[in-house]
Amino acid sequence: MITREQIFRAVQTVAVPLLLAYVVRQLFPAGDQHEQTLPSLYQPLLADIDFVPRKLPVTYLAGVPELDAYERISTAENATGFPDTTAVILNWSRFPNVLLITSLLCGPWLDDTIAQVYIWNNHPRRITYEDMKNTGCPPSKLRIHNAPANLLFQARFLACAQADTPNCFIQDDDYLVRSEVIRALRARIEEPGASRAIHILPSHEHLSTILREIHVKSPAESHVSDIHTSFAWLGHGAMLRRSDAQQFLSLMRFLKVTDDELKMADNFFTILSNRVPEIWFDQGFELGGGQPFTIGPEGDERNQNYTLRATRYLDSLTHCGRALCDDPGADTQQARPSPPYVNLDRSDAPTRWTHAAGRGSSCVLETNIRLVPDAVSHIGTNVGQMLAVEGRNIEALGESGKRNYLEYSPSAAVDLKAETVFRSLTHAAKGDMLSLDILTDIGDVREWNTVEFVWLVDSKTEDTLNSCAFEWSSDNVTWHAAAHTPICYETAREATIEDEPVALKECSVQMVLGSSALHLRATGRHFRARLKEDKEDRWVVSEVWLRGL
Repeated sequence: MITREQIFRAVQTVAVPLLLAYVVRQLFPAGDQHEQTLPSLYQPLLADIDFVPRKLPVTYLAGVPELDAYERISTAENATGFPDTTAVILNWSRFPNVLLITSLLCGPWLDDTIAQVYIWNNHPRRITYEDMKNTGCPPSKLRIHNAPANLLFQARFLACAQADTPNCFIQDDDYLVRSEVIRALRARIEEPGASRAIHILPSHEHLSTILREIHVKSPAESHVSDIHTSFAWLGHGAMLRRSDAQQFLSLMRFLKVTDDELKMADNFFTILSNRVPEIWFDQGFELGGGQPFTIGPEGDERNQNYTLRATRYLDSLTHCGRALCDDPGADTQQARPSPPYVNLDRSDAPTRWTHAAGRGSSCVLETNIRLVPDAVSHIGTNVGQMLAVEGRNIEALGESGKRNYLEYSPSAAVDLKAETVFRSLTHAAKGDMLSLDILTDIGDVREWNTVEFVWLVDSKTEDTLNSCAFEWSSDNVTWHAAAHTPICYETAREATIEDEPVALKECSVQMVLGSSALHLRATGRHFRARLKEDKEDRWVVSEVWLRGL
């Protein structure tokens, strides 16, 4: 017979652990960090400014029910499934912006890309997680460093060098970068043979980088390397490898730069790499606010000063591998040093392709269409001529060329806005290509019955498209011809070119077909139009995209 004492002991055996577990949970909350994180108060604002992913239109035609079942194709998937990028934000005088940026970076749409958000606080006022709790970012994903002093731009490289991930996404606190663009940057930098860093830039900064590009042939075989370089900002958004941030800081120590030069690290990063930087036209959103560091004639003069200092260091590195080639303290009998980071390969050659990040869908528009005239030259006799080369090229470009570059850039063809256009500088020429890279093979995401390459263009570009070969490729090397030609329809949409309305047509080309019944799988990652003959008129492209069924 069971006694009351035995019953009491049995209850005690079960109840005491349960009670202790309850106390522990109250004192030391554990479990999923997401359950302990407050929802973001900034997501409604992000949605209002169209920074939250949404279903995208597949056509600009009205009343076409046949297209209702189609969808835009966007396939930028992280193949590993694990986030491998640390986002680095510098805070100085725009903390409200930092809250909005952090909310975007911690959104679920970047869970497979951003592993951690690293906020480097250069401001004297300390930041804690309590200040950030309404961003929706869990404590495990947020890292805050309150610097004892303002290290300016050096801080972003220190933060990246300390990251736990192989990649870093870097941006300033006055710019909002779309999640689909960040995913595209991450996808491209992970590819074999990819650039060491990719910068996204607004049109005016993109133009400056292009015009400053300079190539200097070594004057003698005794020199270590030729020079191929330019300058590009990082603050509008840049993806780079952690190892490159570490090597860059090592190079700055190798050169024994001054403290003020180290703080102005942005002015040295691309120039000292001795590589022409890969730059994309962006789809960013300027936030403003606070006190800009670089503004007005004083800021321009400071930037020019540090840019020229960087060119002097590069001149010495490519000459003798040291900071100073006539240093009396250097041991000339020792083997030539091998400085980190800087590329001393004489065969380095730039690409002539232009890139634009897509909005809405993670994709990259690529074209070889010239955006500047042939009179623009990048040849110099000394890298110190970089700013002079830029001035000379501005004159060669002319006011009309500059206006076309700034107002009708390739990014307008992938910005979801029918009223904006990409317009070529001159007439469409044989060999011109426009290609859309959707970053992953379409067949890796789902099965498609049909995939169409769609263009929103003016009537003259419709004629140009009819003289194009349409092709697709899975590897950007082997290309396959599409069997179909464009089918075009008038739309009610108009673009504005030089204050004049321009009617637009929607043209589509069936690129690939798939059928599970016939064991045909629709594949492809790169889709392009290649012009087969010269035309009299310019390219005018309002939008270009892929849709499938």
